[in-house]
Amino acid sequence: MATIAPTAPTPQGIDPALVIDFNYYNDKRYERAGGIHEAIIGLLEKAPDVFWSTELGGYWVIQGYESIVDAAARTDLFTSSNMALPPREVRASEEKFLPLNMDPPNHAQFRAPLNQAFTPSQMHKRIDQIRELAVDLIEAIVPRGEVDFFAEVTEKLPVLIFIDLMGLDRADFKPYRALAKAAVASSDTEVRSEALMDAVRLLSAQIANRRAAPCDDLISRLLELEIDGQPVTDAQLLGYCKLLFFAGLDTVANAMTFAMRYLATDQALQQRLRDEPEKIPHAMEELLRRHGVAPVVRQVTKDEAWRGFNLRAGDMVLLNYPGANIDERVFDHAQEVDIDRERINHIVFGSGVHRCVGRHLARIEMVVLLEEVMRRLPTFRIAPGARISMTGGSVLSIDALPLVWDAA
Repeated sequence: MATIAPTAPTPQGIDPALVIDFNYYNDKRYERAGGIHEAIIGLLEKAPDVFWSTELGGYWVIQGYESIVDAAARTDLFTSSNMALPPREVRASEEKFLPLNMDPPNHAQFRAPLNQAFTPSQMHKRIDQIRELAVDLIEAIVPRGEVDFFAEVTEKLPVLIFIDLMGLDRADFKPYRALAKAAVASSDTEVRSEALMDAVRLLSAQIANRRAAPCDDLISRLLELEIDGQPVTDAQLLGYCKLLFFAGLDTVANAMTFAMRYLATDQALQQRLRDEPEKIPHAMEELLRRHGVAPVVRQVTKDEAWRGFNLRAGDMVLLNYPGANIDERVFDHAQEVDIDRERINHIVFGSGVHRCVGRHLARIEMVVLLEEVMRRLPTFRIAPGARISMTGGSVLSIDALPLVWDAA
């Protein structure tokens, strides 16, 4: 039977004015507002920077930019060792996502090896491969005049590049994607747990294969790591691979899709990017800012009055990064996409020690996609009558993006 936590009573000591029902997986506001980000804008306008939701077993929601930056810096107060909503008990023996589930001071020794593997220079070595795949995917759809752009392009481009990076089999694209979607978007704890266990079995087999016969791929290179002067263990390697697997198979695909959804509604901006392709990298950052896709969960480590809120040890907390990047106190006319915005100091990739290690690759992939779309695809728009279905969770997602254009 599914185990989905019901609403929870409000703990004593929380101001009733701070209690707002919000389910970050599938909140009713998402459809009512016409989209997830539109719903988040409504919450920013009507709710305080920090509020308590009785959904999913009860948790704090932090949505203001400055509040999130502060929380991300307070790893002593907001631990990443437990990132599950609804909340669950984390066993001491439980395998961690490395370095995501580690807090300082232990975090640094596990983060450093990944930093070396994902430097900007290392990721730029893949730009020709990324561009070749982007061209192939876009050229295949141009004559058709209509397509689910998610299924045919934005889902495939970053995921196939990730599969190649890890040395996995492209033929397993669909089951990999199914695992990733179940693990990050389902509010059913059993579904998420089963997806995680399936991934563990898959990745453990890959690690064993590389131990026996190393290849020219990321898993094989991770075998060479040393942690605190000792060779990486299979358990540690599995922790790295789990993080890379779930992050690599979902986040960038959805960031691309939200950006393309917006561009489909703004033909003038499309034309400007065709006329001024040098603006594309800056436009990419602005589209990312406006359409962040990755909220994260933390757990409070101790009782503390933080920024005027009485937090208790064990409370769960959602750092709603997509909301922080639409905060009008930080970004003028934050709800608008403005590619002339001078400084786009977004925190789409996180803040503090847990900033996304794959951000350099994600940026390259998104710039290449936009360059090739503007170079090869005629002016596109949302298909008439199409309903764009979105899902919340650890990664905000779009299920399909039906686009049309005038084919030659």
